Amino acid sequence: MSTPTDLSKGSANVTAGEARPLSPASAPTGAGRIGAIGPVLAVLLLAVAVVLGREALVAWGTLSGSSWLAPAADGVDGLRRTTPAVLAGGIVAVVIGLWLLVSAFARRSRRALTLSGAGSGVTTSTRDLARLATTTATGTDGVLKASSSATRRSLEVHAHATSGDVRGRLEQSLNVLVSGLDPQPRVKLHLHTPRAGGKDGNR
Repeated sequence: MSTPTDLSKGSANVTAGEARPLSPASAPTGAGRIGAIGPVLAVLLLAVAVVLGREALVAWGTLSGSSWLAPAADGVDGLRRTTPAVLAGGIVAVVIGLWLLVSAFARRSRRALTLSGAGSGVTTSTRDLARLATTTATGTDGVLKASSSATRRSLEVHAHATSGDVRGRLEQSLNVLVSGLDPQPRVKLHLHTPRAGGKDGNR
């Protein structure tokens, strides 16, 4: 004889499990120096493939012309390990190899800022922050033009204004802009005005 199943308890467990918040996603990182090295190595490998392919076609008689590799091989034939050219080439190869290893395992660049209170894993980049800062500055009354640069630690804004009276309003707007970011960058405002040689102090 079967016993009745307590469905309400199971439903409560499922509901409780579904209510658990998701763990925050890790902040995205940049490719670092390896992102620039990869295309360069790809081009070099493509050049080697072209040279070897030509050598094969010349050897098979499909392509007319002389070999490119044979004269190069004849030029290095008979060189000893103690030859200055061989030593220099070996040192250069070791240095390049070590540099590639360090670049491959180097810490990737971090340019993401987390939006606090916006949900799990919601981020913005330092480039977007700089654009928003420039838009905020140019939207302030009295600011003629502005440019911005940002890192995870600081937001630097250069603004050209009609007078120094806009400093307080602009600083307040920029502080509000970065207040919802984690980590919160430090605002550095450079206000340029027609007075005092065209520059009204730095922060």
